[in-house]
Amino acid sequence: MSAVTKSNAELTADAFAADARGDQEALREMMDPEIEVYAEPGMINAGRYWGWEGFMQWRRQWDEAWAEISYQPLELIEVGDSVVVAPTRVVGKGAESGVEIDRVFGYLYELREGKGIRFHTYGSKARALEAAAELAARRADRATFRQRAP
Repeated sequence: MSAVTKSNAELTADAFAADARGDQEALREMMDPEIEVYAEPGMINAGRYWGWEGFMQWRRQWDEAWAEISYQPLELIEVGDSVVVAPTRVVGKGAESGVEIDRVFGYLYELREGKGIRFHTYGSKARALEAAAELAARRADRATFRQRAP
């Protein structure tokens, strides 16, 4: 009996589900130990973070900004062989300001051998798709170069 291999979109859906149920151990198992976490400029927690501890630091900064927050992935778009973009509706209420948001952010995931190696957050689906296309093109260029190398 052969093992069923999940698609990158299915693995991304699994990560959303683990996060929604608060299963940090499962979420950690889905991430490469050196995962790159990035939030583009203009985001509450803009910057680059590394590894599980970096992810948790990024997450704490985000969560502390909100009294209430919920996430609803709208679709999972596979870009190239290793990248998934997940436009995600985020509804929340600011912890200090009380300001309410209802906005779609663009999440980008890159996977290698079933583990997340990148998690990027963008202010829109369009920005995430643009970044995913650039990343996929760089991966394709590297693969072509390796094939041509003697």
